[in-house]
Amino acid sequence: MTTPESKWIKVAAVSEVPVGEAKAVRLEAGRSIALFNVDGKIYATDNQCPHMGYPLTRGVVRHGILTCDWHERSFDLEGGGCFNVECDDLQTFPAETRNGEIWVEIGDFAYKRKDEHLRLLWEGLLSADRWTMSKAIALLLKGGVPEAEVVELILRHIGRHIASSHGSEGGHDVARLINGLKVGRRYKDADRLIAITTAACSAAGGAAERLEVVPLPHPVSWENIERWVRMFSHDAHAERIERCLFTARQMGEADKILPLLFECTAEPHFLGFADNLISLGYLSETVDEFGWEKASELVFNLGAKLVGRGRGEPERFRRDAVRIMRSMQPAIDDAISNASTREVTDYDEDAFVNALTSVDIQRAFDAVRNVLETGVKIERLITTLVLLAADRMARTPVNVDAGWPCLTMELHLAASLRTAQRIGGDKVAAKGIFHAAWLLFADRWLNIPSRPLTEPLSETELDIPDEDAGVRLIINSIETLKVQEIGGQVLAYLNAGYSGQRLLEEMGRAILWNDTGSQILPTLRTVFEEWENCAEHPAHYQLLVCLARYATDIRTNKDSQSATTTAMRFAEGKTTVEVFED
Repeated sequence: MTTPESKWIKVAAVSEVPVGEAKAVRLEAGRSIALFNVDGKIYATDNQCPHMGYPLTRGVVRHGILTCDWHERSFDLEGGGCFNVECDDLQTFPAETRNGEIWVEIGDFAYKRKDEHLRLLWEGLLSADRWTMSKAIALLLKGGVPEAEVVELILRHIGRHIASSHGSEGGHDVARLINGLKVGRRYKDADRLIAITTAACSAAGGAAERLEVVPLPHPVSWENIERWVRMFSHDAHAERIERCLFTARQMGEADKILPLLFECTAEPHFLGFADNLISLGYLSETVDEFGWEKASELVFNLGAKLVGRGRGEPERFRRDAVRIMRSMQPAIDDAISNASTREVTDYDEDAFVNALTSVDIQRAFDAVRNVLETGVKIERLITTLVLLAADRMARTPVNVDAGWPCLTMELHLAASLRTAQRIGGDKVAAKGIFHAAWLLFADRWLNIPSRPLTEPLSETELDIPDEDAGVRLIINSIETLKVQEIGGQVLAYLNAGYSGQRLLEEMGRAILWNDTGSQILPTLRTVFEEWENCAEHPAHYQLLVCLARYATDIRTNKDSQSATTTAMRFAEGKTTVEVFED
């Protein structure tokens, strides 16, 4: 019993732990401690190996060192220090023998290892070890460390990782990071943990030291910075842009940086580089989430690599498209400047879609210019592009190459134009629509017939007893890879009047727990947000259909749940054996 004046408790009789033996003792808190009798002296430690939770009572003690029997992590039996990297130190407890009884001072189990577990997360990020990251994140969150603080460490790592290891392709890592965070906030407990862990895994990898970026010497004006960045972007001198951006922030011009980057990447010579606008949108969200102080290294370095990337000699069709778009720029600028003077009540969306999918780049660009000159609102055109991309994903043949990388790029680019408009303004978003039109032309090899977006979809309803049965049927079809059936089932479910939001959340959960989850994260997040944005459009059901078909077609049926589930149980103090028994 615990005495009023101390936290010592009786845990066993000395006779229960013979010399050279060990014994596990369960505590009321749900944890277990390990007792070791070494030459008549009793030692007490946490029974959970800090590496992967194996019970340490199954380990071996030699020369005062306790070695786990699973992966041979070794610990100082008295102080708990671990001799291996990527492993937390072992918690030890004072122990005494009193009149044939073993007494241990347990303490209050209050969480006091934040710094150690942040270091453990950093080690996991450097080594790209999913288990180490999962375990560290689970321990930190279980200990009450704010999620924002955990994510800030991940952000700091990805900034250095991309700056020292990646080119413009680092935007894909940022996409998984920011989308993992956004999706994770829609879930709780294990679902939220796996989303955050997936985001962390996207940021993992080596991060070398690099020279410190310092501002350009005075005098430097914003007008100089703006002119230089535009010139370096046009001439593909990425390495010269980062210092310009750093200088601008030091001058107090941070609010002008992202609009300038958007303007650069929307230029005609970047046709064919759709990931620029997409990645820049995610960088903007990173600043929104964490502020310039924490996000600056990532934004300046990757932003410079994006707007200053090399483009090579364009092939004939792209060269023609660049020429056509340049010739239209004065008309685009004029149309946007005068948009507020025109009130558009009629928009032939189907004619616009037909032109975009006509496999005629001149016709497609003419259609974009015409709707802009007519005064159709940018937001409405973005919605058309989002649903056109979703509709194409929903109808792409899946018995051949479905073209998922190209189709998801269409969807993400269209959705990213909302951020481009918010940060860069209507002119940037208008130019982004030309980029979307080019992407549709570039994907002309995909065998997807054009369809009017306003045309009614199938009205077939799912023959099921209730909504629960419908959700179960669809999730089962995803998990059993019924790609030929899943699209029709989702549409029939929605036609029956059942909740699309609930189905989306359940599909998202099935996606998160599969090994392809990190690949689908950007699309999942896009569908979550566009389901709300496009709710009044007759084609908005295609958002859920496209997500279901995509997730089913690329699914591996290998899941990530073992690492995350075990990490949660680990944070609760259970040993691996206890987890398996559960």
